[in-house]
Amino acid sequence: MESRDTVFFVVMVLSSFLLSFEWLRRFTYRPTNPLIIISAMILIGTLAFMLISINNRLQQLEDKMEAKDRSLRVNIQSTETTMEDRMNELITKVDNAIYEFNRRKYH
Repeated sequence: MESRDTVFFVVMVLSSFLLSFEWLRRFTYRPTNPLIIISAMILIGTLAFMLISINNRLQQLEDKMEAKDRSLRVNIQSTETTMEDRMNELITKVDNAIYEFNRRKYH
C-alpha cells in the first residue's frame, strides 16, 4: 500500500467522523451518539480499504499482462529471426540449384 493510499484512507475516516459528528449535533435529542459515529467511521474505513484492495489487484493484473506482453514480443522476435534465417538458407539453396541447372543445361 502506497503512502498516498494511506493518506486517502485517513482523510476518508476523519471526514466521516466530522460529518457524522456535525450531522448529529443538529438534533436536539442526544446529539453525540458514539455508536453512529463509530459505525460511520468503520463503514468509510472498510470502503476505503476495499477501494485500495481493488486498485492493488488491478495493478497486479496489469503487471502480469505487461510481463506476458513482453514475453510474447520476445517470442515473436525470435520466431521472426529463425524464419528469416531459414528463408535465407532456402533462397541460397534455390539459387544454387538454379545456377547448377543452368550450368548443366548450357554447358
